[in-house]
Amino acid sequence: MTAKVGRVDHPVVAVRDLQQTRAQYQKLGFVVPPSGKHQEWGTENLCIMFPHDYLEIRGIGDPGKFLAGVDTFLEKGEGLYSVAFNAGNADESYQAGLAAGLGIEPPRDLNRKLVLEDKTLDLYFRTVMLDHSLYPGLTHANLCEHLTFDTLRQPGWTDHPNGVVGFGRLVGVVSDFDQAETAYVKLLGADNVRRGADRILLNFGEGADIELISPSEAERRGDAQERLGDAYLASATLLVKDIGRSEALFAANGIRYRKVDDRSLAVDPADACGAHLYFQAEGRGAGGA
Repeated sequence: MTAKVGRVDHPVVAVRDLQQTRAQYQKLGFVVPPSGKHQEWGTENLCIMFPHDYLEIRGIGDPGKFLAGVDTFLEKGEGLYSVAFNAGNADESYQAGLAAGLGIEPPRDLNRKLVLEDKTLDLYFRTVMLDHSLYPGLTHANLCEHLTFDTLRQPGWTDHPNGVVGFGRLVGVVSDFDQAETAYVKLLGADNVRRGADRILLNFGEGADIELISPSEAERRGDAQERLGDAYLASATLLVKDIGRSEALFAANGIRYRKVDDRSLAVDPADACGAHLYFQAEGRGAGGA
């Protein structure tokens, strides 16, 4: 991979009210730890942890600081707004990106402080920002090196009542497939980009893959979001141990959803703070269509 881009580390949902969102995602059956604050940025977040990836829910704490585009996105509404890819070493990814002629910024140090009942966690990351032209269909993207991976996952935080164990697929919308293919070959390398007649599949060797589809296909699936233009992050599929258990929890908690097939459910975005989320049984592939 030309910028040493690793697996999908965490998609990000942008919201206006973190505490209201925390309560809603608990109704969806997630264990949601308390919110933390990025010390160098003006953002606050909730992180819903899985064994190998996680879902970040991000809001604004101090509008006078760097906000990584959250404020601009929220002008159009809440929902999925970003993807962070894992970087084993932020410096190496940066240098490899430079050598490949990519639009890439030097690594930034980031500290997230999380206050729990019995202790305060200091979580450390290094992030590498990418030029917008390198990730069509993902709204916003960056690389993230974790310096405190184990601390990020406290006992019980991955034991979700809804049975979610991680992400299976992210879906982005693009209107120019030629441009998208060229961009991702530059970012990931040709071996990791597979173009079909009506979609592009990005493979990372492990974890979630990314499917890029047309606006018309997003419309057919019920995931079109015209307010975001013609290129955006449209949906995410979460893998669960038992889809029947997930459905029973949704029904008991008043969550609106539809059955896509006997293995997957689509939650009403209004019940996921604007995010288009699918819940799918593990095994036999992934995806939200």
